[in-house]
Amino acid sequence: MFKNLLILFFCINSVCVFSEQEHFLVGTNAEFPPFCYIENNAIVGFDIDVAKEVGKKLNRSIQFKDIPFDALIPDVVLGHLDFVAAGMSYTDERVKRVAFTKSYIFKDPLVILTISKQITSVDDLKGKNVVVIEGFTADLFISAIDGIHLTRLPTQADGFMALKSRRADAFVTAKSTVNAFYDVQNASNFHASELEGTGETCALVVPKNNPKLLMDIQKALDEMENDGTLMQLRIKWKLQ
Repeated sequence: MFKNLLILFFCINSVCVFSEQEHFLVGTNAEFPPFCYIENNAIVGFDIDVAKEVGKKLNRSIQFKDIPFDALIPDVVLGHLDFVAAGMSYTDERVKRVAFTKSYIFKDPLVILTISKQITSVDDLKGKNVVVIEGFTADLFISAIDGIHLTRLPTQADGFMALKSRRADAFVTAKSTVNAFYDVQNASNFHASELEGTGETCALVVPKNNPKLLMDIQKALDEMENDGTLMQLRIKWKLQ
């Protein structure tokens, strides 16, 4: 018969029925190191490893689909993806459309990355040209502050390039992303200031109309926390 069954579903009175399958199609946006990015023509990262381990727990292989960040939730809602692993944080707006597992990263503060040490706080950002990545937590945070000349860019690489080329005075992003950037850049050329009171969470995103899948994935994550797998991955990706 068919070795790899594609996910099929039909809706009767708004209830969706899913067929059994041998793989999960997982959406990601490979522009967010260390959670998900391209290295040696392969998608790698903390969330990528988490998804693979979940697949092992549930006896499913994993196929990744790299798509724009702002298309991830719509594709989950439309049933084009089984779940999302993309360093995504819970927000009140997102949870109206999709379901989230419990967070397995509890503190990843935002930082102001600059070349000038004179910019170290939110007040210092006012009147400055600031870049963020569209749709990410930093975008939501900075957008609520008046007096900042804000530019939204599509990828983390674009943000770092804007700062290095001095087209921006500051780049606001997650601390973990800056740490990954320092692995390939001279950290002494930059100055990072942590924004107090900020901190990202990280969870997998599942369709609202598939509560069993959410329960199964959460059970796998709980087992990974208890057996030390998540801790090993946090250490591997310097998220501890």
